Amino acid sequence: MKILKVIIILFGLLMVSSAADIAAGQYSGDWKSTGGGGNGSFKMSLEPGAGGTWKMDVVFSFGGTDVKTTMRTVKVEGSKIDASYDFDLMGNALTSHIKGELKGATIEGTYQTTAADGSAADEGVWNASRGK
Repeated sequence: MKILKVIIILFGLLMVSSAADIAAGQYSGDWKSTGGGGNGSFKMSLEPGAGGTWKMDVVFSFGGTDVKTTMRTVKVEGSKIDASYDFDLMGNALTSHIKGELKGATIEGTYQTTAADGSAADEGVWNASRGK
């Protein structure tokens, strides 16, 4: 009976520790402002870099136009991602900070966008699923 309990406990620990990690690849989904600033498509690519770092590219659409970004930081740890990037929107220099977590086959997260002076510009949610 004690052996059965140990096996059940070990199996439970294995299940908890086997949560999926974010993988390299092409992801696509959507973003939506919770402040009324709009919505659009969201695309990102992730690839491992040297020494455990990650490389990431983000392109999102605003008003039907693709907006390219310049990455500042990217951190992937297991099922979580934390990144920030700069972009220009209608002549305004902006920075978005995104956080997300892999839930099933989709990364779901939030973003906060600030102006060059640090003032809040927008915030919302985003999601992206890995292409096959």
